[in-house]
Amino acid sequence: MIDGCGRIIDHLRLSLTDRCNLACRYCAPEHGALPRDRLDAQLAYAIVHWLATRHGVRHVRLTGGEPLLHPHLIPLVERLSRLGDLHELTLTTNGQSLTQRAAALRAAGLDRVNVSLDTLDPQRFAQVTRGGNVQRTLAGIEAALAAGLTPVRINVVAQRGLNDHELADIAAWGLARGCTVRFLEVMPIGPLAHVMEQHLVGAAEILARLSARFQLRPISASTGQPAVDYAATGDDLRGVVGIIAPTTRPFCAQCRRLRVTARGQLVSCLHDDRRYDLTRWWDGRTLDSTGADTTLRTAVADKPAAGVAAQPACMRSLGG
Repeated sequence: MIDGCGRIIDHLRLSLTDRCNLACRYCAPEHGALPRDRLDAQLAYAIVHWLATRHGVRHVRLTGGEPLLHPHLIPLVERLSRLGDLHELTLTTNGQSLTQRAAALRAAGLDRVNVSLDTLDPQRFAQVTRGGNVQRTLAGIEAALAAGLTPVRINVVAQRGLNDHELADIAAWGLARGCTVRFLEVMPIGPLAHVMEQHLVGAAEILARLSARFQLRPISASTGQPAVDYAATGDDLRGVVGIIAPTTRPFCAQCRRLRVTARGQLVSCLHDDRRYDLTRWWDGRTLDSTGADTTLRTAVADKPAAGVAAQPACMRSLGG
């Protein structure tokens, strides 16, 4: 797939469910009804098979909500892992249930995991996630490492007044275990756009805080990768840290992604409110690939050159 801006589209983020066992402040609104959709596992497989075999998608990340809550996750991973067209099958999780699922996910064929970890402090973790237990996430990361879901990537959303003072500590914790640690800027998404105004820590400041503790050397990035990675050394540690800065250093020109929501809707741009329904081509058993192709062509052609900040939905509804 090549969009109207000449970008090759070969990455898919597939949301299996909107449901989550946490309610992080930058992801889920404090009040109001939250979505509770769940993508049928047969449809999820059909979508990936269609995009991989007919349209060149090579990298698939399973997201949510919290994908570990999907009751048919393991069988789905088994089927997807057998698709010879895929180069990488990964999963993003908050880690709260990862200890119990890591070995089974690896046995099913999952390549690696990204785990959200915004703080090491138990009280602060409960505050940011509205009730989460940091020890469960830390144990989940250890279980993923033991199971071989590597390299484990730790995702840290930098937030002023909440965790900006411990960014280097989180990096050190991850590097000590061989993880890649990536720091993300808060994004102005939907009804939680105000979080960015209150808590944004820009890439330059993140880099300065890490540089105060580690020597950082830029690493050449693969095409389309949103992160700027650095080889980090210091405190007798060595590894990779990265910064993903969609707010202060947008990378729209390198975007190679499509998203599919838990409602079966294509989203071509995270900041765009347009949706393209794939369920109209699903009869409960098979996906009409010819009809789905027409929807895909429209979605890819409509993918904007840059985000237009017209997204009304919260991140939890968009697949992370």
